Amino acid sequence: PEVTFIAVGEPRTMPVSKRDRTVSLTQVKKREGSTQKAALIDRVREAVDAYDSIYIFTYQGLRSTHLQDVRVEWRDSRIFMGKNKVIQIALGTSEAEEYQDNLVQVSKMLKGNAGLLVTSRPHEEVMRWFEEFSVEDYAKQGHVAEHDFVLERGPLTQFPNSMMAVLRKLGLSVEINRAKLHLMDDFVVCQRGEPITAEQA
Repeated sequence: PEVTFIAVGEPRTMPVSKRDRTVSLTQVKKREGSTQKAALIDRVREAVDAYDSIYIFTYQGLRSTHLQDVRVEWRDSRIFMGKNKVIQIALGTSEAEEYQDNLVQVSKMLKGNAGLLVTSRPHEEVMRWFEEFSVEDYAKQGHVAEHDFVLERGPLTQFPNSMMAVLRKLGLSVEINRAKLHLMDDFVVCQRGEPITAEQA
């Protein structure tokens, strides 16, 4: 049997849902990352045009304070670090796309902790400076110890008494004697050629 529905009275409309709203796409802000990448590409290319030579250097565990010293020393040049993929695009990732001749070879060397130095200084001066450059820094976990380091028995004047519990936790036999911390036995902090642990750092 067929069923027929007959509407009686005025048709009723459903209330408009508050969830059903039209959002104009013109309100969406452009991502800042893409404009920053484009600006970096332009800066790298401007530096390539303005200076005579390009060098790739590698670094390991370089703290920002030491990096600042490097930037001050090379303030007449340009240093680019951190965004390897973007710098590679600026130089060119293939022979067809390279910004200048042979820059694709430089681009391929930008891997890991590497930076780009663009300068007009003489080659000998650049090489000598980087060969002689070194900074003293606190040891970090994972670095290989360059020499043995032993704390000798006696007063530990460099530590306040409040650090006694921390030092004992690290394995040092310490006592307070005449209001000063004293190491009761020699303690080997690290040995040459072995990686430094978190506790040793």
